[in-house]
Amino acid sequence: MQRKKAVLLKRKLSTMMFGMVLATSSYGIGVEVERRPAQTTLERVQQNRGNPAALADLLPILRGSCVPNKYERILLTQLRDQQTTTKDFRRVADALTEVLAHKVVDCVDTSSVTIQTPVSATMGEVFAKTIEVVSVMRSGDALLDVMLKHFPYASVSKFLIQRDEETAEPHFKYMKLSASIASGSDVLITEPMIATGGTLDMVIPLLKEKGVLEENIIVACVCAAPEGVLKLCEKFPKIRVVMNVLDDCLNEKKYIVPGLGDFGDRYFGILE
Repeated sequence: MQRKKAVLLKRKLSTMMFGMVLATSSYGIGVEVERRPAQTTLERVQQNRGNPAALADLLPILRGSCVPNKYERILLTQLRDQQTTTKDFRRVADALTEVLAHKVVDCVDTSSVTIQTPVSATMGEVFAKTIEVVSVMRSGDALLDVMLKHFPYASVSKFLIQRDEETAEPHFKYMKLSASIASGSDVLITEPMIATGGTLDMVIPLLKEKGVLEENIIVACVCAAPEGVLKLCEKFPKIRVVMNVLDDCLNEKKYIVPGLGDFGDRYFGILE
């Protein structure tokens, strides 16, 4: 029995080669042992969607939590449901945008001021500068009314980028920017869905060409796929992104899963 135990291999991992591990026995014999490939960043993001701390490390452009709170989960359930009517979809989308607006406020600069209440003087806080809003038509317009309630002095610029449903590639159609777009203010892009990230990959460089600083850009979205957010992280590491929920993945048609369908069609009642 002791002799049998003595000839057992005592393997120690020493060298990794293309998914294989070279193990060394107690007799110096090299033995190849199959090893699982290392996880990709996408896989780690997908596995940690419920872990805000881990996501902050993996997706550093995220601001605030993309793990929905109880109220967001209730609203998202109604928004996702294909039986939800256009009227209710709008109501629920507006409620989620209210939550989203609070996350945007946490991203913008503020200043301290002294004010006088009916009772005494006290310190308060105000926006340090006026924000610029950029709507990616058509679905981005769905977030405008709520955002402008919170940022009533914002100028609104417009982009029209259409997605080719066959290739999932974006196509530029139209751009109209405010005269103050490059004034140094924070620039908020309203884009309810980030799937592949292709639309923003077209919009952000166009804004930068017009003088907008990458670090001044904030993207507000309701629902995103990890693939799209990772793409933005790699290409635009200085932007900030806030969202209600980070979903599972993209399917073979590049649609967000579980997603909620076409946000613009459902919000504006353009349904087949």
